[in-house]
Amino acid sequence: MALKSSRPVYAIVLFALSTFFMAATFLPFVYSILFPDENIERFVAALEDRGEAPPDAGNVVDRTKAAVGSLTRAIQIGCSFETRTAIDLKESRAPQHTHMSQAIYIAWFQRRPKPTLVSIAVYENDQGQKAYGISEVAALNVVRGYGVPVALFGASLFLMRKRKSPGATG
Repeated sequence: MALKSSRPVYAIVLFALSTFFMAATFLPFVYSILFPDENIERFVAALEDRGEAPPDAGNVVDRTKAAVGSLTRAIQIGCSFETRTAIDLKESRAPQHTHMSQAIYIAWFQRRPKPTLVSIAVYENDQGQKAYGISEVAALNVVRGYGVPVALFGASLFLMRKRKSPGATG
């Protein structure tokens, strides 16, 4: 016996896809909150004057503090992970892999009156060499990154809601 649903098939498919999209967007963020990247945590602690900078990050931390002062408060609102493989076609070297971990924060600095969105990234290659970077992020990028999956999920919930049939009284 087949299951019959009163909801249209397109609404069910959109709900399934938007649920997957929400999970793909927010589960890495939840993971980064539960299991934070140690390198990024040490970098943030050094910006807050709570600890030593990682060995490869001292220069970036010093330049950031010279430009905007120490970090007074930071709230993580996003993250991403990426792996890249570079293949040199001219030489017969092995492919080089670069792993990038990035966290996005709302950050308050001593010399900035308003909060700033910043991205802190750690790049690591196969040999264990690390490079650090910090940059300002446009708010629209964060809104777009989270807004699209939330809007699709909301639209799918709207389409999935129970509707009264035209002849029903109630």
